[in-house]
Amino acid sequence: MLIIGFQNLSAQDDNSLLREIEKSNNDSIIRVKAQHIIDVIENREIVGKAHYYLAVSFESKNDYKALENFKKANTLLKSDTLLEESFYRQSKIHTLFSEFPEAIKTALKSLEYNRLNNNLSKVQRDMSFIGYIHDRMYEFKESIEWNRKSLDIAKKLKDTMAMALCFGRIGIAYDELAEKNNFNRKLFDSALYYNNKAAKYAELTGNLGFARTTYSNIGNTYSKLKDYNKAEEYTRKSLSIPGFEAAKGVTLVNLGKIYLETGRYDEAKNMLDSAMQNTIKYGTRKYQLEAFYRMHELDVKKNDYKNALKNYIDYKSIEDSLLNETKTKQIVEAQEQYKTAEKEREILIQRTALAEQDLIIQKRNYQIFGLIGLAVILGILGYLIYKQQELKNRQLQKENELKDALLKIETQNKLQEQRLRISRDLHDNIGAQLTFIISSIDNLKYGFDLKDEKLTHKLETISDFTSDTIYELRDTIWAMNKSEITFEDLQTRISNYIDKAHLYDANIKFSFNVDDSVDTNKKFTSVEGMNIHRIIQEAIHNSLKHADASQIKVEVSKEVSNLVFKISDNGKGFNLDSVERGNGLTNMEKRIENIGGEIQIISNENQGTNIILTV
Repeated sequence: MLIIGFQNLSAQDDNSLLREIEKSNNDSIIRVKAQHIIDVIENREIVGKAHYYLAVSFESKNDYKALENFKKANTLLKSDTLLEESFYRQSKIHTLFSEFPEAIKTALKSLEYNRLNNNLSKVQRDMSFIGYIHDRMYEFKESIEWNRKSLDIAKKLKDTMAMALCFGRIGIAYDELAEKNNFNRKLFDSALYYNNKAAKYAELTGNLGFARTTYSNIGNTYSKLKDYNKAEEYTRKSLSIPGFEAAKGVTLVNLGKIYLETGRYDEAKNMLDSAMQNTIKYGTRKYQLEAFYRMHELDVKKNDYKNALKNYIDYKSIEDSLLNETKTKQIVEAQEQYKTAEKEREILIQRTALAEQDLIIQKRNYQIFGLIGLAVILGILGYLIYKQQELKNRQLQKENELKDALLKIETQNKLQEQRLRISRDLHDNIGAQLTFIISSIDNLKYGFDLKDEKLTHKLETISDFTSDTIYELRDTIWAMNKSEITFEDLQTRISNYIDKAHLYDANIKFSFNVDDSVDTNKKFTSVEGMNIHRIIQEAIHNSLKHADASQIKVEVSKEVSNLVFKISDNGKGFNLDSVERGNGLTNMEKRIENIGGEIQIISNENQGTNIILTV
């Protein structure tokens, strides 16, 4: 059917094809017809619309392709209606990728067009979404400010659901702000006020899904305030709303935690079992992670260390596979936590030594008693004492092994929390400051009529450099959050970088191939994985910047017990003996030296460049 449709495209005029695309609900047909317009038609406005509809057809299926086509549409479209919608949808994808500076920039462009056209409904939508982006960036005060402005417009429009959404986003921001400000009671009260408003308006519109989520949020706030009666009341209210079973796993876990905190262990066990069944049924592993951790806490409180250890291992297993973007603490606090853990470990060792000394003393007492006793039964008594002591030693050894295992787990957990908090500190402070720089530059560009081209170029250079720094910071945080990096992690990271490089220059053909002989289960330390990733990034960046290449390849193969990464291009190459060595080549050599690998750079003028890493 698609082939026949394509053969008939040439007989149709441009506008009729666009009308068919607008009416169609079939993504495959939209892509065929839109691509035909892009390949054949010269009218920029029509081609821009084709790119827009092509991008929409890729949304949630291939967000990178969607983003690529939205960007092309933005350069061609003149129609304000499609252009503002393109910027808005592009902003949502940037937010999904945690590319917050770009998300803010495109959302502000959508807002600008909607203000010019006096489209209050979409102005309200854009303001609320900008507030949501600030919330994702941990800028809670800005989130509240934007959503208050959006709420004023929603009230004027009498849009009940829009009001509910603004109330809810303001409530969530106040809850996060309260926790950040040493559990400030007044801020928590504000969170409860706005979330109750959100639930009320959601029920008025019949949006039970949003009402259910909001009641769950209210329950969480009361839990933080340790008002467990209210926490249980609202959490049960959330669970009582029919439907939405796939999303209720986390709410069941929250109710189990309330029972756990109030000492109702049997009820906590039943509720956490229900949560576990729900998360397994619907595949919500993120909530399953939380359920395992709460079950681990319950077992520790019940002194069931065997099951506590099992549940904790299951928790860590899921956590390792889900770590994505993740959270941390300040460096000084991390060091103090580590010192505290070391002191606790020393105390435990001392207690173990004292227990062993007590056993030795007890053994000596038995020996003295045996010497005083009858000679006839001395041998039998000694044998019994020996066996009894051996049994106690085994029992003590097992108890010590279990305590050591739990201590190691707790220490690893604290170290992991410290690592996560450090990366969050990087994200919250350095990342937020870099984001502020980009936002400030954008505000300068949009707020002032800059006619000095050199100044404009300089601002764009600073903005691009800062964006690159943010991406490198994310890579660093990604490596910090892992004790080890699998080959699959590294492969995914390289693929994502190549996708972004392709967006940078669509005229270059990229390829990334992994030989079948490569063991994809291989694991690297975080330092090894990060250095390999950085060297490949630097090699691709050099090819993009200097080589004038039309093709860049990344290949991975196995050579005896080593992995070989080869990055090659068909560009202009260079003379290794006469070229001025910059930081790029020097950094690559230092990085490979740090992880005990080898690097080989092969290049001749007009014959391309090959960089070969052996690790």
